[in-house]
Amino acid sequence: MYRILFVCTGNICRTPIAEAILRRFIHKEKLESIMDVESAGTWAIDGNPVSENTRLVCQEHGLDVSHHRARHIDHFMVKEADLILCMAEQHKLDLLTIYPHFRNKIFTLKEFMATENHRSLSVDDPYGRNIMAYRKTFQEIEREIQRIWPELKARALQKAQYVATSSNQ
Repeated sequence: MYRILFVCTGNICRTPIAEAILRRFIHKEKLESIMDVESAGTWAIDGNPVSENTRLVCQEHGLDVSHHRARHIDHFMVKEADLILCMAEQHKLDLLTIYPHFRNKIFTLKEFMATENHRSLSVDDPYGRNIMAYRKTFQEIEREIQRIWPELKARALQKAQYVATSSNQ
């Protein structure tokens, strides 16, 4: 199973959006048996629901995040993930400080597989702002996931093939 972990601050705005969008990609291609996605926050309060605007923006795109509950990131999540995609540079720096031995799998969403220089490697946090800010954030995250989807899919298929080959020997 190829595991992707999205990380932001509170795990109630950006990462639930990213998780829901990527789940849709995974489901559309019927890859649930080889790929999983989760999310967590560096300052998350376990059990908090998504913000109301996050719920509304996702609903506008046919995604239901009402079941999502915030989780604070921990060592087990970092260890189990094959790839960790942070919403902001600060999240990446925080994780690299705490988990330097996992540096090869920690990136910001925008820098992962980037072929161009971004003005900023962070996805803007819409928390506390109006619905338009959330819509802009949704579009930005969706665009980035669309961009990296071929690589994520290839990595999941490669890992599944490796696991299948290893278990047959």
